[in-house]
Order: sequence, then C-alpha cells, then structure tokens
Amino acid sequence: MNNDAILDLIPHRPPFLMVDRILDFEPDKRVVGLKNVSINEPFFEGHFTGYPLMPNSLIIEALAQTASVLFFKNPKYAGQLPLYNGIKSLSVKKSVVPGDQLRLEVELMGGADNRLTVEVRALVDSQVVCEGEMTFTFAATPSRPQIHPTASVHISATLGSDVVIGPYTIIGENVVIGDRTVLEAHIMVERDTEIGEECRIHFGAVIGSKAQDVKYKGESTKVIIGNRNEIREYVTINRATGQDQATILGDDNLLMTNAHVGHNCVLGNRIVIVNNSNLAGHVTVEDGVIIGGMAGVHQFVRIGKGSMVGSYTRLLQDLPPFMLCEGNPAVVRNINAVGLKRAGFSREAIQEVKAIFKELFRSGKNFSQAMEVISKMTISSDQAKYLLDFCTTDSPRGICIKKVEETSSDEE
Repeated sequence: MNNDAILDLIPHRPPFLMVDRILDFEPDKRVVGLKNVSINEPFFEGHFTGYPLMPNSLIIEALAQTASVLFFKNPKYAGQLPLYNGIKSLSVKKSVVPGDQLRLEVELMGGADNRLTVEVRALVDSQVVCEGEMTFTFAATPSRPQIHPTASVHISATLGSDVVIGPYTIIGENVVIGDRTVLEAHIMVERDTEIGEECRIHFGAVIGSKAQDVKYKGESTKVIIGNRNEIREYVTINRATGQDQATILGDDNLLMTNAHVGHNCVLGNRIVIVNNSNLAGHVTVEDGVIIGGMAGVHQFVRIGKGSMVGSYTRLLQDLPPFMLCEGNPAVVRNINAVGLKRAGFSREAIQEVKAIFKELFRSGKNFSQAMEVISKMTISSDQAKYLLDFCTTDSPRGICIKKVEETSSDEE
C-alpha cells in the first residue's frame, strides 16, 4: 500500500502523517508499515538544534497510525474512529535520527468489540527501537459544524454536531447551538443565547438582542430556545430584563415572518405565531396556541393552552385556555371546538368546557357571579379543571371578559 492508498484509508494528513508505506498486511492479524525519517521533518527544527532526534512520542504515534490501517481495513469498524488510549510495558531502547528507515510492526492480540489491544515494535536496521502493547477504543466519527467562510462565530460559542452556519451570519459571545440546527444567511444570534437541536432559522432573523425596555441596564440575561423550532424570516426575539432572567421558547414551535417575541416572554410547545404578530414583554403563551397574523398582545398577558387569537386582534387581557378570540379590543367568541376534538378531548370534557364558557362569556353575569354558578357545577374532566384554575389565578391583566352577543356558532 503506497502513500496515496494510505491517505484514502486513514484520516491523518501531512505534516502529521507518520506512515509512508504499508509493507505487509494480514486482515485481523498484523500490519507492517514504513516511515522514512527525513531531515526535512518539521519537528526536527526544534528537537534538538544541532542534534536532531525524532521524539519518542512521534514514534508511538507512527505505530498508532500503522495500527489504524489494520482497523480501517476491517468493515466491522466502518464509520468509527480508533482512539489510542493506553500503553502497557512500552520501552524505548534506541534513538531515531534523520536518515533512519523506521519499520513499524503491529500485531493484534485481541479484546472486546470496542476495545482492542495490539503488540507493537519499531525497528531500525533490524534493531528494536521500542516495543510494548497499546490499547484502542472505538467511537463514532465526530462530525463538524459547517461554517460558511463569510460567517463570524465568536471563539466562546459552542456548536453541536452537524450545525450549519450560513453566509454572513454572526454568532456572538457564549452562544450555544444544538446538534443539527441550521442557521441560514444574514442571521444575528447575539450573546448568551441557547438554541436547541434540529432548529431551522431563516434569513434575517435576530435572536438574543437586548431587551427593548427602559429598565434594562445591561445585566446578564438570556434567550433559551428548545428543540425543533422553525423561525422564519426577520423574526426578532429579545433577551430578558433582570439579572439572570430569560426569554424562553419551548419545542416544536413555528414563528412566521416578522413575528416579534419581547423580553421575558415564556412560550411553550407546538405554538404557531403568524406573520407580523407581536408579543410585548412578559407575555406567557401556553402549549398549542395559534396567534393569527398582525395580532398584538399586551405586556403581562397570559394566553391559555389550546386557544386561538384571530388575525388583527388587540389582546389586552388574559385569554383562557381552549377559547377563540378576535377583535380590537379582543372578544372571546367561542370555545376552540375543532382544536379540542383534534387534541382528542372526550365529548364530556368538551361539554364541560362549553358550559364554563357560556357562564363566563354569554350569561351576562360579571366574573364573580359567573364563578359562583360554576362552583356549583359538577366538573370532572382535567381540561375543565385546568380552565377554572387558569381563570382563578391572580394575574396583572385579568381575564378577557368582554361580552359578545350569542350567535348560532354557540352550538358548533
């Protein structure tokens, strides 16, 4: 096996390739390599001036590379990387100098599937230079992030495997990006942002920019984004206000073009925010919510899980779970019956949620009067109990209780 064939087989490259030829090979048994030691080797420049010696550590490296030929020729270890991790009874008997021809002999001794031991010998002119035993373990070949040449990634950033950083994208200080996440072109990810696995972030998004809040004074805050989120063009997500606070986005969410998530917002999972909608600071959005296009959500508002906000809505107060609202200001129109059915809610649960909706939003009673009636109902489903808990939890904004005239949609 000549030099070109060796380069096709093992991952080492000049100037750190320490095997020039393979002289003999027996699959799963032994391999013999050759290293011609030239005065032009880069390590001789400083080891030692006036008396050049091949470092013993590089003789060991040459033996390890020769052993890797034995492993890479075995299909069982395809896609794995042999990592040299131990020496037993290795002794060095002779120095190697420029002009020597180093014979590298490796013989497989055995071991477990992911841990093998080999016997090694290095010789010059049939004289043993060093000999002993070496052990190797096998690991999956690590992948590298793919960073476009025009991108800028701060030295303190941590990128997982198979991360893609597109053209002109900027990654700031202390950013963490999970495995298989893709950032397309012209994206800004500012300091102290954490992005999970398998996310896709599209052109022009800005994530982790400082809070748009006069109270923010430069304290250390974060944006934390979960897994499998899709963040479309020109979305903006701000860092939090308040030392060590975070703006949080869960898993499996879709934020469409030009959506904005303000400081200290907490978003759950499986949320869809449609184009040009804006969440002010400290908004909480629970799982499975859909927010239509051009909607605006006031600061400190809570949006309960499984609810829907119509397009062009101005939401000034909390929207209870499982409800539909729209309007300027927002009006609760009905329960999200289609969403409840798709989520697998029982008929009994849907009927209980509808009964609570009617008392709160269709009876003409104020909130206290409606809750007094509801307290006498027989409520058994988890969904209806969750709706009541949401409505009775203290909130800075209060429940969106504005009434609407009853319509035929009440029977949907």
